[in-house]
Amino acid sequence: MRTTPALAAVLVVGATASARASYDKTEWGMTVPQVQALYPGGVAIRQPDGRAEYRVVRAVAGFSTALVSFDFGVPPEGLKRVSIVFPEQGTDVDLRQALFEPPSPSQAETIRQTLRAALTSKYGKPAVTHEKDDTWVTSAGETIYLGLASIGAGLSPAVVYSPKERAKDTSGL
Repeated sequence: MRTTPALAAVLVVGATASARASYDKTEWGMTVPQVQALYPGGVAIRQPDGRAEYRVVRAVAGFSTALVSFDFGVPPEGLKRVSIVFPEQGTDVDLRQALFEPPSPSQAETIRQTLRAALTSKYGKPAVTHEKDDTWVTSAGETIYLGLASIGAGLSPAVVYSPKERAKDTSGL
């Protein structure tokens, strides 16, 4: 197993909103215990800055293994982002360290194309497309990013869901 943090290369920051999340059964603002109740068997981690993260391995989009990370703000903030990365199918994932073996380049591309087709079917054409990544904006204003994250010497398909960003307060400027 390669020892590389799986989610370090995947950054899409969102602000908390009070709308239903695009990812599965979650809602933006949920607490760690609420998410744990929906997806048991994972590991909750408290970051040094007070933020919380809950990681679980589950089947996603027809693939047997995906590392799903639920990111929370500093309490009392709730769920702020959901990140999903896809390791080499059938290999182990270290939930505490978010370490895994990335898929082969051909498997990574197959996974990415499968995810792209599923997201396009659900949300339509991406709002933004680059060579190896796409971004969708849902009708609720949420952002869904699909790309390839650098994992050690390999690449892993990654999907990141984040809520609609709140308008910045420009009063008093």
